[in-house]
Amino acid sequence: MKLAIEWFLNPDHLPLIVAKEKGFLAARGIGDFEIVVPTEHYDGLQELVEGRIEFATNEPLHLIEQYHENFLSLGTFFQTQGGVMMKTASFERLRAGGAVRVATPVSNAKTNGIGFEIIRRYAARQGVTVERAQVEFCAKDFYLVKHMQEGCDAGWLCFYNFEGLEAEHEKMDVIHMNAATAGFANFSGLDLFTTRSFYREQGDRVEAVVAAVREAIGFIHTHPDEAHALYYAYSGEAKTPLKDAILRQTDTCFRPDFASDHREELPILHFFREIGITDLPEEKFRTAFLR
Repeated sequence: MKLAIEWFLNPDHLPLIVAKEKGFLAARGIGDFEIVVPTEHYDGLQELVEGRIEFATNEPLHLIEQYHENFLSLGTFFQTQGGVMMKTASFERLRAGGAVRVATPVSNAKTNGIGFEIIRRYAARQGVTVERAQVEFCAKDFYLVKHMQEGCDAGWLCFYNFEGLEAEHEKMDVIHMNAATAGFANFSGLDLFTTRSFYREQGDRVEAVVAAVREAIGFIHTHPDEAHALYYAYSGEAKTPLKDAILRQTDTCFRPDFASDHREELPILHFFREIGITDLPEEKFRTAFLR
């Protein structure tokens, strides 16, 4: 079986690594399990739809933004705060009527529209009106803090447990525009995806993978040091104080009770419908979940 992640390998994917390396998958009859790193953000979802892989991870927002009738979300196994991270000085430029450049690994009309709405809502809470023409979204890769250091004013699709801690480590003066500070349904997380057709054909094997990932999350919570050692060994990354801090923060974001339930993600659909990003009806959205 193959699972494609959504970005470069990072601590958000620790349950997958632990499930594989600790033998939790093998114990359930899943002996051949490959974690695939994509070239582009949507590659995994595309490969999944085309039947070339069995699983993918990606943010819940893409279930709606890239909706396909064969998508099946097995639930949100990781959830953090996230959204737009902007330099404080750049927000002050917006306040004065100036323009900003926002780095994003996914640049299209829908995704950029969501990013702008987050900026607009945060600004409105500060008594500031921001026009769409003031915000330019720039297609970049996944290294958003680096792009902000190199001149971009903000990063969009940031997770606090990763880019937020990285910005703190670099002593950057930033504002976090997230669900709590800007007022929107939180979609900063990762769902485990398969397809409805694959679930119909091999539901027992899909449930075995889900059970292994849940067991891995429990292991991370009870044996964090061993889990982190597995991450370093599997990824080949050098152990650093920053990466240790990211791992510790990320551990708190994993949900051992994640489940395929449309009610958990329905507020995200309502938010996107409210701002005109989608007209996906609730009836279709429900079909992307087991219940």
